[in-house]
Amino acid sequence: IGVKNNRFMLTLLDPDLAGIDPHDPNLSLNYKMKVLKEVRNNFWYYLREVVRIPSSGPPSPFLLNRGNMAFLYLAIMNINTILLMPRQTGKTIAAACFYVYVYNFRTQNSQISLLNKEFKDSKDNLSRIRSIRDLLPVYLRFDAVFSQVNGKKVKVPNTAVYMEHAVNHNKLRTYAKARNDVSAANLLRGQTFPLLWVDEFAFVPFMKIIYGNMSPAMSKAIEIAKRNGVPYGILYTTTPGFLTTEEGKYAYRIINNATKFNEGWYDLTYQQIIELI
Repeated sequence: IGVKNNRFMLTLLDPDLAGIDPHDPNLSLNYKMKVLKEVRNNFWYYLREVVRIPSSGPPSPFLLNRGNMAFLYLAIMNINTILLMPRQTGKTIAAACFYVYVYNFRTQNSQISLLNKEFKDSKDNLSRIRSIRDLLPVYLRFDAVFSQVNGKKVKVPNTAVYMEHAVNHNKLRTYAKARNDVSAANLLRGQTFPLLWVDEFAFVPFMKIIYGNMSPAMSKAIEIAKRNGVPYGILYTTTPGFLTTEEGKYAYRIINNATKFNEGWYDLTYQQIIELI
């Protein structure tokens, strides 16, 4: 369609890794170090060669499509995004893969907060993230039962609602849905985190109140993340909601007030995209 920057998803920084399988159990230490360096500096290599998705048969490679590619392109630039796609088209898995990347390779002492229309769904997304992390090559997982905190050996928290990295101390935390205005106002208030994923955004009750009360603390965390050059931002993923509900009306308003993505953005610089937004 005329996009000149049309091969960014095929980027390879280290030519020595061409034809090398990161999942090869006989990979030498030298190549393992090369893979780790490439992963840390090249998100698309991680997505293309390293990440695997649980399935009913053998784990599947990641399936890129125009929808999840647009979101991921913006996410690695820390641009707040609303991704509206039909069911079973890969938006949730794409988000889970992105947060595995951030959690394992791109920051430290940070928190990713997960919200959904039901607490069960938030826990399911955390489980997806954990399952994808567990399918990384062993030398890239950095998972451990114990961690060192202030010189002491401490058991790493790992539950259905919370997960902490043994090495970099990043956290993944799920939140229950708000039942009323008061619980919505208190749900994320005072929580200092630079990364938020709200799945099924168009179905989350009291989202306007939740957002209004979490913004001050999150803004401070984002300011610190920007200063340190580590990931930050808000992601809303959702299937189409209903204009007969308050949450559906709010989501519709937010979507219509957002800047619509265009694939011509792939040819723009980061600054040009920010100015356009």
